[in-house]
Amino acid sequence: MMLSRARIFRHVLFLPAFLLLITVGCRKHEQPITIVCLGDSLTLCGGPDGKYSDWLAKWLPNDTIINKGLEGDTLAGGRDRFQRDVLDLQPDIAVIALGANDFWQGKRQIPQLRADLEDMLSRAKAANIKVIVASTFGGRDYASEEKSEFGPERFDFAHTIAEMEKQLTKKYSCAYVPNMQADIKPNGRVPYWQNHLHPNEIGNEFVAKRILEAIKTVKQK
Repeated sequence: MMLSRARIFRHVLFLPAFLLLITVGCRKHEQPITIVCLGDSLTLCGGPDGKYSDWLAKWLPNDTIINKGLEGDTLAGGRDRFQRDVLDLQPDIAVIALGANDFWQGKRQIPQLRADLEDMLSRAKAANIKVIVASTFGGRDYASEEKSEFGPERFDFAHTIAEMEKQLTKKYSCAYVPNMQADIKPNGRVPYWQNHLHPNEIGNEFVAKRILEAIKTVKQK
């Protein structure tokens, strides 16, 4: 059946507008962003081009990925340098991967760790920076694990850290990666680890995949 001239005319008028909407939508979707990865040696490990931030940079070539890992850093250390290493860079997203050294050192209690993390989350929110908290303590049933990187005497502390992270990420509407190392456990498993505590380049690919999923979710918000 042949279309009337009026209907053809309407279709012709509609087509440019439709194409414009598609073009604008694609440009908005592809808008490059800046992501800062704030962390400790887990953000630095993996060697040249083997850090989890390096993998993110490979998969997100239009985005700027900045690694702000610092050997031995803690939640308090991250809080102290949060202005310089995060806020001053004006990123769209900040990945906070801190707390492992607080756990191993055992010098500070949960209320202190909570205050440090909450300070960073509140300042990020005030600056309109979206946050992903990447942990190694959440989503784990330590008693049933084949092999844990620490003994039963530390299980409660690790669980309490994870609960604290979960509560704060919910309070500040942040994304939460409960266990960024979930796919390469237990620690030391060949071929994913450079030593007992730090993933190598291969392991960090899996760590990055977990964080990437959170980034994709945050980008859509």
